[in-house]
Amino acid sequence: ILIAAGSVLGTLAFMTSTDTAVNTFTVGKVEIDLNEFDYDGDDDTKKNEYHLIPGTEYQKDPTITVKQGSEEAYVRMIITVYNHSTVKEIIADTDNGIEEFTDFLGGMDSSIWTYKGSTENSDDNTISYEYRYYKPVSGLSADVELEPLFDKLIIPDTLDGDELLALYDGGFRIDVEGHAIQTAGFEDSEAKAWEAFSDQTGK
Repeated sequence: ILIAAGSVLGTLAFMTSTDTAVNTFTVGKVEIDLNEFDYDGDDDTKKNEYHLIPGTEYQKDPTITVKQGSEEAYVRMIITVYNHSTVKEIIADTDNGIEEFTDFLGGMDSSIWTYKGSTENSDDNTISYEYRYYKPVSGLSADVELEPLFDKLIIPDTLDGDELLALYDGGFRIDVEGHAIQTAGFEDSEAKAWEAFSDQTGK
C-alpha cells in the first residue's frame, strides 16, 4: 500500500496558469483647425478681404474642428479688433456687456460660446475678446466640427464715409484665433487650464 501511494503522489502535477499584460505608450496630442467661409474666392479659408460699405453683411463664420486623434480638450476663440480707439469712438457701446464689438457680428449664441471678458492693448491699439466653448471636446474617434462663433460680419448702416475712412486708415481688421488645451490634469478647473496655456504659449 505504501509503495502504491508513493507512486500516485510522484505523478501529480500542480494546476498553474500565467498571463502577461503588455502596456504600450503613445504620445497624446491635441490638434485643431480654424477655417471660415471663403468669401473672396481665393481658396484661402483662413483669410478674407472685405469692402467697408455701410449696411452690408458678409458671410464670416470662424469654425474650429478638433482633429481626429485629439485628446479631450477645452477650446476657446480669441477675437482681436484692430484700430480699437476709432471703433470705440464712432460706434456707441451696447448694453449687453460686450461693448461695441457685437455691432459688427451676427449669429452669436451665448449658450454655446461663453463670453469671458476682454483685454485692451494700448500699444497696438487693439482689444481682444475671449469666448470659450461650453463643454470639453474629444476627437479621439473622428474629427469634431464645432458650431461657428458667429456667422456674419456686419458693417453698420449708421457709418458715414468719413468714419469708414477713419477705420480703414487706422488699419481696422478683425482677427480670430483658436486655442485648445488638454483637460487631463485640469478636469476640475478650466481656469487653471487656460492659465497653464498662457504660461506655455504666452497667449
